[in-house]
Amino acid sequence: VGTALLVVSQFSFADEVYIRDTLYVPLRGGESNKHRIIHRGIRSGTPLERLQINEQTGYTQVRTADGLEGWLQTQYLVDEPIASTQLDEMKSEMRSLDTQHQQTLLSLKETREAKETLTREQENLADQNVRLVEDLATITTLSGNVIAIDEQNKQLSEERDVLLQQINDLNELTDALSDDRAQQWFLRGAGAVLIGLLFGFWLGRRVYHKRYNGGWV
Repeated sequence: VGTALLVVSQFSFADEVYIRDTLYVPLRGGESNKHRIIHRGIRSGTPLERLQINEQTGYTQVRTADGLEGWLQTQYLVDEPIASTQLDEMKSEMRSLDTQHQQTLLSLKETREAKETLTREQENLADQNVRLVEDLATITTLSGNVIAIDEQNKQLSEERDVLLQQINDLNELTDALSDDRAQQWFLRGAGAVLIGLLFGFWLGRRVYHKRYNGGWV
């Protein structure tokens, strides 16, 4: 019966267990304190592969991550990571979350800056669009003015040609009148000279006859 109980009380496992808090548990070659120590101190929190449990002796057979197999007291094993390990894991997770949070904040900042840049560019494009519309309106107005000015230039050119023709006509008329007046002045001058000569001749004759005849003829 005792042998049967011993067999029944031993269980085979292949799950993971952990050394309790703040302990260094020796790993022995057998299921008692008399057996040889094959590892002087497994630190608390160290994960081990549980191979089997002997409830009669209170020992559990385990395997380390290095493949070393041995026995240690079951009371030093727990099924969950110890508090310090959990705390370390939580701290590591918190650091990871904090890093992710910082990256998220940085990404958010970059996104906001990009949005502000795009907003400024959009405003600049809107201003440029307004200026382009105004320039187009100005060009359209100037184009209409250019057509009107071109028509005015054509009309003024025609009027200029007419005025030039009139000026040429007046110049020719002036030249003709100047020639006629010159001829008239010449004839008048010649007539005056002839009359002067005749009057002088007549007056000389009068003086001559008076001197020699004692009176006027």
